[in-house]
Amino acid sequence: MKYPMTEQHTFTEHLACVCRDIAQEHVPVEVMDKAKLCLLDHLSALLYGTRSPIADVGRGVRDALGQGSSALIADTRTASLLGAAFYHGLISTAEDLDDSHRFAGGLHVSAITIPAALALAEERQVSGERFLRAVIAGHEISARICRAVDAGLRARGWHSTGAVGPYGACAASCVVLDLDQATIANALGVAASGAGGLFAFLHEGVSVRHVHGAWASANGLGAALLAAAGMTGPLKVLEGKDGYLAAYATASDPTFIQAPLPTVGGKYEILNAYHKLYACCGHAYPSLTAAFSLRQDLSGRLDEIQSIEARVYKASAALTNPDPHSVQEAKFSLPFLLAMAFVTGDLSLRGICMQNIGDPRVQALAARVRVIEDPVIAANFPRLRSAELLVAMKDGQIIRQYVDAPLGMPENPVGWRELEDKFRDAAHETFEPCRVQETIETVSQLDKASTIDGLIRLLKV
Repeated sequence: MKYPMTEQHTFTEHLACVCRDIAQEHVPVEVMDKAKLCLLDHLSALLYGTRSPIADVGRGVRDALGQGSSALIADTRTASLLGAAFYHGLISTAEDLDDSHRFAGGLHVSAITIPAALALAEERQVSGERFLRAVIAGHEISARICRAVDAGLRARGWHSTGAVGPYGACAASCVVLDLDQATIANALGVAASGAGGLFAFLHEGVSVRHVHGAWASANGLGAALLAAAGMTGPLKVLEGKDGYLAAYATASDPTFIQAPLPTVGGKYEILNAYHKLYACCGHAYPSLTAAFSLRQDLSGRLDEIQSIEARVYKASAALTNPDPHSVQEAKFSLPFLLAMAFVTGDLSLRGICMQNIGDPRVQALAARVRVIEDPVIAANFPRLRSAELLVAMKDGQIIRQYVDAPLGMPENPVGWRELEDKFRDAAHETFEPCRVQETIETVSQLDKASTIDGLIRLLKV
């Protein structure tokens, strides 16, 4: 059946219709395959994250959220539902290798949706297909809301992963729980009260940003459970007086929220997810893609570079830390990322390290990089994620490279094979090769599994 929508529906009621549509109606093969791709990529980000200092910080908080039987990746221990969602949401962003959304700035979608859906799907013994539908719904709801408020949200200082994320985690949880339309609407109303996360981290290079996904995932899961138990939320929580749109954004465009059901309009937001191979901020990718396009021709001429001008949109222009003192800070410093791209050619998790950051050649080249917000490029964002590099040589030559399809975006995608390689790299220190291969195959066939127990078994140690 198609879920009825009327002009009298509130925004949350409409989004509840969208959730039920994804939960019950036919989902195209390409959409289901994209959900598997997002899952495999998310598992890579989790495995990288387990070896980070952020994981050490998160374990104690995870355990303080109570005991339970929810599995933990690469761990012999278990946690409560909320503890597992919190911990996996935390570590999935720890190394900046998790996915994001093509048109929604700063929205790390899988980091907020999959931890909640995974814990709940394990507990409720739902099918692999139901779990993947939950992932698709989480992407859909969070992206619709974020696209509606994106620029206005950032203008108020909010980080969308935390400020929009609870809606996505809630939607994913509601699909796992198979809640009806009215209960989903209430759950989204409850989730709104868990929205938060400030961009203040960017100016000080601190690690609190990783907790934005953790809180979003746990809060969204909690909201769904509360609504299932009978709690109600305001149905006009988005558009109403004292509602989210007015409170969180200087401007909004509700047409993204009110877009037709995916099975009617044929558009699914999960298809706009992009995947990362460089361990850094996604807003650096346009400039870095341009740099790697030029690197081969310039690799023997780096001493001849007089200056590099990166012309970018506003969010990229904020990445200007001229003197990073940590890997964390360097990941958000476009001058240093560009310098490392040209000098070392390695922006992997191992490549962005203090040794390379302190390399005199990197330091010297980074000092010659200038980052400028270009009004035309800025006006085209987020329709285009563009950058132009102007490399001035000492002999007077100007070398230009323009990019509007950065690596990993849907227009310049990394596919299953590349993400298989990424997963193998992330997993090789934890699992033997045969288990790594079995996990990849299990993810690829997850829509046919009666439960996700097989996947859970493979992820534990």
